[in-house]
Amino acid sequence: YISHVPGDGGGETPTPPAGEAGEYEPRNITWTLGEKAYDNTSGNNAQTGTVNGVAVNNMLKLGTGKLTGDATLHVAAGTAKIGFYCVAWSGKTATVKFSVGGSEFATIEPKANPGATGNPPYTITLAESDYYEVELPSGTTDIKVETLDSANGRVIFIGLKAITE
Repeated sequence: YISHVPGDGGGETPTPPAGEAGEYEPRNITWTLGEKAYDNTSGNNAQTGTVNGVAVNNMLKLGTGKLTGDATLHVAAGTAKIGFYCVAWSGKTATVKFSVGGSEFATIEPKANPGATGNPPYTITLAESDYYEVELPSGTTDIKVETLDSANGRVIFIGLKAITE
């Protein structure tokens, strides 16, 4: 279940945690990089930038110009959902699949963002519609996230956080 899908016109739109310290940094979540995945540990291509005027030191980028990417998110037992901002590469579309143990439970289609282009550091302006919350299956601690279309396989996750409601 996804509580926000851009352009669906229905359902409740979650309000991002505006003004919180570290709003755009990961909280209570870690990840393991998979194929064509990048973060602040990847040397000269560290995924950093400025988001809505705030310096951000750790974004998760999946995919390259011609290849899909994936990573595994790790959350504590009892986590009900994950919240995050996600944008597709400038001028592109993307579909991101969420799965546990090989079973898909959600997909999102983030919108293209003109700041998601070139090499980091990025300068990205987010809208409220770029924020998502995805409910997790009960007992989930590892979530595979992957882009699905090699022609449109690049996305950037910003501010990933575990929510334990």
